[in-house]
This record gives sequence, C-alpha cells and structure tokens, in this order.
Amino acid sequence: MYINFWYPMALSTEVQESPVRSQALGQRFVLFRDSDGQARCLADTCIHRGGSLSAGKLQDDRIACPYHGWQYNGEGKCSHIPTLRGKKVIPSRARVDSYPVVERYGIVFAFLGDLPEQERPPIMEIKQWDQEGWSVTNLVYDWHASFERVIENGLDATHTEFVHPSAGLQGGFDPDEILAERLVTSDWGSAMQTDTDKVKIEHGHHGPSHQWTFLTFNMGNFSGSFMFYSFVRPIDAHSVTRYLFNARDFQLGDEMDKQLAETTLAFEKEDRPVIEDMRPLFSPRDTKSELLLPEDEIVTSYRRGLDEWQAKGWQIDLHALREQEERKVFAIPSPARREHSNWVVDTVPLIR
Repeated sequence: MYINFWYPMALSTEVQESPVRSQALGQRFVLFRDSDGQARCLADTCIHRGGSLSAGKLQDDRIACPYHGWQYNGEGKCSHIPTLRGKKVIPSRARVDSYPVVERYGIVFAFLGDLPEQERPPIMEIKQWDQEGWSVTNLVYDWHASFERVIENGLDATHTEFVHPSAGLQGGFDPDEILAERLVTSDWGSAMQTDTDKVKIEHGHHGPSHQWTFLTFNMGNFSGSFMFYSFVRPIDAHSVTRYLFNARDFQLGDEMDKQLAETTLAFEKEDRPVIEDMRPLFSPRDTKSELLLPEDEIVTSYRRGLDEWQAKGWQIDLHALREQEERKVFAIPSPARREHSNWVVDTVPLIR
C-alpha cells in the first residue's frame, strides 16, 4: 500500500452531519462536514487516550472525542480541552493529522500523504462526467483481496474469455491482435491499446489504485463506446472497496442503466472468487515467480510503477506495521508534518 495518492473515502451522500468512519491503507479516518458544507478528513484516533473520533459528535465545526471531550477542528488542531480551566494553554502538540479533501464524481477523495499541493498526482479524470449524450452510473462493492490483484485484473484483457462466459467471447481472441497491442506510458501510469477493424480497447492504470477500460465498437449495425473507471481504496492489506463507474453513449435511459448495472454485478461475481483465491496475496514483484507472456506487458508495466513509488519511499512497510500496531497507533503523514514537528503519533513505517 502506498501513501501520496488520492483515495476514495466515501460517497458524498454518506458524509453528512454525523461523523463517518472510513478505513484506508490499514488506518482509520473520520469524515465530517463543517457548517460551510466542506468535507473534512482527519486521523481517527484522539491523541489523549486513544478514543475514536468517528464515535464522537460534531460541536461548532469541531469533532469531539467521546472519551474525554477533546475537540478538533477541520485542520486537526485541538481547540478545546474540557479539563483545562482559566488561562491554561492547550499544548501545541495537541493535534491530529488532517488530509486534503476533494469531492468529485459524487465521491469524497482524500490525499493520504504529505506532498505539497503542486507535487500531488491528480485524480483520474472521468471525461464523460456531466457530458451531453453520455450516461454515467456508479457501483460500490468490497472484495477480500489485495488492491494489486484487483487492479491487475482490470488490466488483464485475456481473462474475459475464461472468467466471463456470458460475454460471449469464447475463442474470440486473435493472438495476432494481442501481439499487436501497444504500450503507452504517462507520468503516473501506463496503458495497453488495441485497435482493430471492429473494436478499440484500452486498459490502463493511473497511480497504484485507479484503473480504466475503454471499449469502442464498430460492427456495422452497432457502434458505441463503453468506458469503465475504477477507483479502489485499499482498506487494508487483504481487502478493498471499489467504486466502479460505467459510461456509455448509446441506449441511454434508466432502464438500460439498470440492465447494465445487473450485467456488471454479474461480471463482478464471476471475478470475485478467482481474484480472492489467488496466491500469493500480493502480486509478485520479481520476474521469476510467474511465467508472463507478451500479453502481460501491461501488468509488468504496472508493477514497474509500484517499484518506482517504493523507491520514492511511499510504500508502507506492512511487516513493521504488524509488529507494532497492537501496542502503538500510527498515522498516514499529512502535509502539516512538513510544517510542524513534535507530533504525538508517529507516521506509519515506510520502506526506505
């Protein structure tokens, strides 16, 4: 799991007047809205005695810990301690991490990392969002699998023939077309493109946990485009929540939205047991423990990206985290840690 990327923390409709708990990268967070309607995201643990802020209440744009009533504002700074009286000053260390938040596509995204704004990777763009002539729907579901396996499944075109019989593609892949695929790269990801007379396909990833699939058909009596956008939140090392958007430019309307949602969920039910049963849990990072073929080049490219982000010091050290987390609370580093020192809670251990 990696810091310094945008992660979907909840649907915008889920973040209202009461605090909401969300879990990502093995850590807990609390989401809430202030009186201006701005969504906020803080580390969930009170630095006094470890109370869960998401179990507390909102008071004057501050979230109050249910244990001793310490109150934290949207910037994570403690601004009220009930037991302090008179002129006693709140300690400067009384703060929790606060994370940048952006609402887009009906989702509350949080930037879980400490990069300054100008250095942060962008959120994957859904170009068809709110565009005339397009219908965009969203499905949300959980898988008990590592985020790497989930993203690689979305990048893998050739599994469709075997995992999704309802797609009607048995024996439909032409090896010459697969070998004619073209790998393209960008600042934060890569994609595999296939262009034939009948269909254009593109599978790609943006960062470690955003993934897309584009399908454009031209088959005489039918032409149109499917666009799939997947935002994955690693809950922990073993499970994810996936926000899957479907965009199309044909057969618009609620009835077709419903039918496509049912079809997509049917595909999800076919993928799930295969992905959840894969071993090892995490995608191998060496070149010897799997026998990869030319059509797996996009998977290899994705893993190279993971290696690059590890080299930047952004990968969480899961082994070190497991050894200490029963006795110690950690936090994903926030941008404020570049401005302030002497925090109560240490940041998660990273592979350096």
